[in-house]
Amino acid sequence: MGLLAGLLVYVAVGFALARRAGAGPGLTGAAVVAWPLLLADLRGGAGLGPYDRRVAAGLQELRAALAEPAASGLVSPEEVEAVARALALADARVGLADRLLADPHVRESTEGARLQQARDKAAAEVEAVLKSLVQLRVQLGLVALAGETSPVRARLAELAARVKALDEVGA
Repeated sequence: MGLLAGLLVYVAVGFALARRAGAGPGLTGAAVVAWPLLLADLRGGAGLGPYDRRVAAGLQELRAALAEPAASGLVSPEEVEAVARALALADARVGLADRLLADPHVRESTEGARLQQARDKAAAEVEAVLKSLVQLRVQLGLVALAGETSPVRARLAELAARVKALDEVGA
């Protein structure tokens, strides 16, 4: 009985953290399993990385735009969740690099400059994806007014390429 109660508490905490972050169904499932990684957010910290709040806001705004009747069916929930997963992982990697670089011994080591360069490249890719999310929302608005869906598909292709770049930076 104690094991079952502990398991239920574990799952409930993961679900609550995911909902607090505004995660969709895919990320909620992942958070239920991996919520200990989100403990920094529980302590009132910035979360896993420096972009976590901007990522959550950008995804929430995109999901809200996609929920509008005029944008229905233009972007699949799976596509949004793929972007969300890639952004969360990239943000976590930048956060780890930031925490490592906060140590003067790491920063001043022979590999410290290389880590800083890699961190800056990853951060630039995260910024680019965040900008692409805004541009995609603008295109959704234009579709609602003009009815032309090809610019949305073009923005989505650009976003997919940026997400792929996020994955490649982490590899």
